[in-house]
Amino acid sequence: MLSVRLPEAIERELNQYCAVRKLSKSHVVQEALAEYLVAAKTSSHGKHVPEPDLSFLAADDPIRKFIGIVKDGPSTDEWMAITRGEDWNKP
Repeated sequence: MLSVRLPEAIERELNQYCAVRKLSKSHVVQEALAEYLVAAKTSSHGKHVPEPDLSFLAADDPIRKFIGIVKDGPSTDEWMAITRGEDWNKP
């Protein structure tokens, strides 16, 4: 047995999804978790970047479409080294 707390926005979306498709919340969550675990196994050979948590943004916030679009690009540290030199973070 497992209990999970969901942010209000996700719970609302889950309720709507289940109502439209006539599925139980348990079924949808079990399927989603199974897919997530399969994807995690297959991507464990490479670098796995988790999806960003956007729960702090409004659903219609235009910035949402830009978050995470460069998943395979350089990290912040790499960009800082590129633009400011290798010693950018040293005292």
